Amino acid sequence: MGFLDNSGDIILDAVLTDTGRQRMAAGDGSFKIVKFALGDDEIDYSLYNKNHASGSAFYDLSIMQTPVLECFTNNTSVMKSKLVSFTRKDHLYLPVIKLNDVIFPTINKNSSVTATDIVPAGGYIITADQTTSDPANFTSTSPFGSSTPQDGVIKGRQPFSNLSNPIVFDQGLDTTQLSLAKLRAGDPLKETQYIVEVDNRFCRIATPDDASQQTPASFVDDDNIASYYFSLNSDSSYFAAPDGTTKRAGTFTINNQGDAYTNADQTVIGNSNGGRYGTRLVFQLVATDEVATSTYLFTKLGGTTASDYLGSNAQFYYIDTTIRVTGFTTGYRVDIPLRFVKKV
Repeated sequence: MGFLDNSGDIILDAVLTDTGRQRMAAGDGSFKIVKFALGDDEIDYSLYNKNHASGSAFYDLSIMQTPVLECFTNNTSVMKSKLVSFTRKDHLYLPVIKLNDVIFPTINKNSSVTATDIVPAGGYIITADQTTSDPANFTSTSPFGSSTPQDGVIKGRQPFSNLSNPIVFDQGLDTTQLSLAKLRAGDPLKETQYIVEVDNRFCRIATPDDASQQTPASFVDDDNIASYYFSLNSDSSYFAAPDGTTKRAGTFTINNQGDAYTNADQTVIGNSNGGRYGTRLVFQLVATDEVATSTYLFTKLGGTTASDYLGSNAQFYYIDTTIRVTGFTTGYRVDIPLRFVKKV
C-alpha cells in the first residue's frame, strides 16, 4: 500500500495484493495485520544537496518533491528497497549481497561470447532438458558441447546438471575502509537468513552438491512466484563453510577458520586491502518438468533464437526470467537475469 501526506489531512491509500484480498475475503476474522514493512523505492538520496544556496531548509527539497508511486497490486513489483532499523548507532557501512561471479562467472564473462550473441548480460543460461544439456548433441566449439563446466551455463536437467557450478552469493561489508576480516557470529550486519524467489513454472532450487536434492518452496503465490527460505541454523547445506556445511573441492570454503580471510577464498566482498565477509549462500537451479518436456511455455512466454555461441546453426527456444535473493534481516535484494533454452 502507499502512504501519502498531502499537507493537512493524512491520506492512507491502501491497495491489497491478490493474496491480501483472498485472505480478507475469507470473512472469518482471521485477516489481521501483525507486521508491516516500509520502502523508499522512489527516492534518490543523491539528490540531497547540502550545498544548496538557499540554506539547510532546502537541502532535501528535491527529495521531498519527488512524486510518490501509486500502489501496485502485484506483490513482485513493490518494496524492492525496504527500510531497516539497527539498534547500534555507530555503523559506518551497511551490508550488501553480491553475486559471486568469480567462482561462477556470468555469461557475459565467458571469453567466447560475442556482441552478436543474444545472452542475458550479468546472468546465466540454463539448459531446459537433457537434449540441450547433453554435450554429445553439440559441436565441440559450443560450450554446450563441452564435458566440463562452462562460464555462464547451468545444466538444468539430470544427469548433466552436475557439470555446472552452483550459483554463489556473498554477503558482507563491501568496503576497503575496514580491515580484512569476517563478521563475527551474532553481528547484526551478518545475514544468516535469505529468501530466494523464482518463477515456479520454470525452475526449482536444489542443494549445491546434489541437484536431485530439491528443496520444497516455502510459499508459492498467485503469480507462480515461489519463495524459498534458507536459515543458517536449519539449512546449513546451502551455506559455505565454516558457517555452513557445504564443501566442494575447497571452492566454497572460507579457508581460514579465524576472523580473517584471503583472496584464496574468492570472495567478492572487499578485496585484499579490506572488507568484512559475512556469509555465503550457494545453490543449484533445476529446470521443471514443464519446460523440460513441453514447448508450451516457450511459445507462450518466450521465443526462438539462433546463436553461434549456443551452437553452430542451432535453433533454440528461450524464456527470460530472473531470480531474486533477499536478505531476511537486512532487506538487501539482488536480481539476476536467467535465460532458459531448449534446442528446437
